[in-house]
Amino acid sequence: MVGFVMIYRDLLEWEWYQSPTVSRLYFHLILKVNFTDKKWQGIIIKRGQLVTSLNSLSSELKLSVQQIRTALSKLQEGNYVEINSTNNFTLITLVNYDKYQSSEYSSHKRNNIPKTNHQQSVNIPSTTTEKGNNNKNIKKVKIEQRCEEFKKQVFEHSMYSNKILNDFFNYWSEYNTAQSKMKYEKEGGYFEIERRLKKWSENEWTNSNKNNQRTTLSNR
Repeated sequence: MVGFVMIYRDLLEWEWYQSPTVSRLYFHLILKVNFTDKKWQGIIIKRGQLVTSLNSLSSELKLSVQQIRTALSKLQEGNYVEINSTNNFTLITLVNYDKYQSSEYSSHKRNNIPKTNHQQSVNIPSTTTEKGNNNKNIKKVKIEQRCEEFKKQVFEHSMYSNKILNDFFNYWSEYNTAQSKMKYEKEGGYFEIERRLKKWSENEWTNSNKNNQRTTLSNR
């Protein structure tokens, strides 16, 4: 399993943060739920949902079934999860998953944090829809930090294979000779990861088919 999830410092003040079983289960669910809608045994398991069972969670977390049951009950009572059980499996839905796992919410949180004289103001250039590739913004953040942020945004698109994401990232994150900019930053203006990844994937598929055709012809 690749990719990442967003965890906000607000959780430090969450009512169950200091509960070893409840907080551990909740973080486990955040990591395990679907990032995109997927079909499973004829039904659609949506983004933010997970098909599991008490026994599976017990085995994965090395907790007793009763501990899992109690922790789930507390999460359900607090409206952090929704649970639908059948004879064969349990469908768990994280409430507000889309809200907390979106770049829009992250940007909103950052932009609405009041700054004091003692706080450092760090603006990471956006690589999606904002014009963040100008020289002024680029100079504010070290290239290593920008590279890491770019990688996170690329790997949010987990509908593509790990190879495609790695190849795309490695190509566009290549440093210039002065080690001051990455290749994607030299594009200027907008750099839409989603659109470019789609085109990259289509090209990979086309090139793969061409190679397969050449191999087939050479073997005849």
